[in-house]
Amino acid sequence: MKNLRVFMLVILTLGILGIGAFSQGSGYTVLLGYNSGLGTYMTDGHGMTLYYFAKDVAGGSMCTSGCLDKWPVFYTADIVVPPGLDPADFGTITRADGTKQTTYKGWPLYYFVNDKAAGDANGEGVKDVWYVMRIPFYTVMLANKEGIGPYLVDANGMTLYYFKNDKVGVSNCSGGCLQNWPAFYAKQIIVPSTINMADFGTITRADGTKQTTYKGWPLYYFFKDANRGDTNGQGVKDVWFVIDPFNFTP
Repeated sequence: MKNLRVFMLVILTLGILGIGAFSQGSGYTVLLGYNSGLGTYMTDGHGMTLYYFAKDVAGGSMCTSGCLDKWPVFYTADIVVPPGLDPADFGTITRADGTKQTTYKGWPLYYFVNDKAAGDANGEGVKDVWYVMRIPFYTVMLANKEGIGPYLVDANGMTLYYFKNDKVGVSNCSGGCLQNWPAFYAKQIIVPSTINMADFGTITRADGTKQTTYKGWPLYYFFKDANRGDTNGQGVKDVWFVIDPFNFTP
């Protein structure tokens, strides 16, 4: 805890000065950058911003051919990170063309071609599917896939749902229902820039546990979603649905 407080103090101080969180040339292959609009976010060892693609929710890369011209992949064989990052959170995928790409918490990492200098973050929010990798990491993220469109997931890419039989601020899912639809709770809300953090809240359920809400509606997982990006709960009994934060009208 003491080390975390020291780290956050360093971040705050450097942010006030308007400079990167850790210096380039430090030997790190991944760094942390900072600006007042985005907070702390991930960069490569030269300070170039790294992004995630909402359509990569299942863990593979959906950015191919022309997409890669604008969003080149990031790959490093050696993960050397500063305080605030854990090497165990990084991985590698092999793309369809045989090349490798570094991932963070299962999300493939990319550059943006219009970022010309260290500290640029011009890709943030592009087409509502490209976002910087914020640190501390998101607790709620945007995913997007064909047939569903944009929808909310947790940090691990697991889909979040709302229940039409609930009311604003009240969960009507208990007992056996809750076994099939476990409650989602995040103590801290960290979201991409195109989502309004103020739309999230917390209720205390009848059993005393807490549950996160979106625009007052309690959020749930579905027990049949075994893998990141699964949306098997969509439309179940015409009362369970994913949440499109851009068009949410329960």
